[in-house]
Amino acid sequence: MYLVYNKVLVARSSQEIVFFKIFTDEDGKREWKQFHTLDKKGFLYFIKGNIRIQITTQDMIYFYLINTETLLPELENVMYNFMNCNQMMFGRRVRFCVTYKSNQRSFDIYRRKYFHNYKVCVNNDNMEGSKGVEIKSMEMLCVTVRDKIKLVDTTHFKECGEIPITLFKSESREDTQVLSMQLCQNE
Repeated sequence: MYLVYNKVLVARSSQEIVFFKIFTDEDGKREWKQFHTLDKKGFLYFIKGNIRIQITTQDMIYFYLINTETLLPELENVMYNFMNCNQMMFGRRVRFCVTYKSNQRSFDIYRRKYFHNYKVCVNNDNMEGSKGVEIKSMEMLCVTVRDKIKLVDTTHFKECGEIPITLFKSESREDTQVLSMQLCQNE
């Protein structure tokens, strides 16, 4: 049994997952009443501070988000229970996972293999030692590339122009390089 958002009580019965919330009648009497059920036979898991509950069944693991306004569960994701576990517990940063099965001596720890934030490569140039500053009012990025500053549009990531840095090259210096940039307080 778990209390989610201090408003919804989620419990597991023998045949389903039930959701309770407090209702107030005409007399002002407050009472917990069941308002929703999920027809899933499985183990329930929720950790305080998390935004989702999970239901682990024999074959599948279901991840539900609780809508903060309606307090109803919304299915977010489903995965196969290839670990053959009863409980799956994720850490705070969702990098590690501990699984176990009741009445067994040990538990397994899994580590996330891939972190994919749907980032797309927009530039294949060698940007080693480069610096960048965002100019929000112009929706531009200033990026240093060795001896020049490139201006890049933040919506389409297309190069809009460049500012060459020309200095007197002496025999002791090999290359000119921009070491730092700072944005003015007024942008």
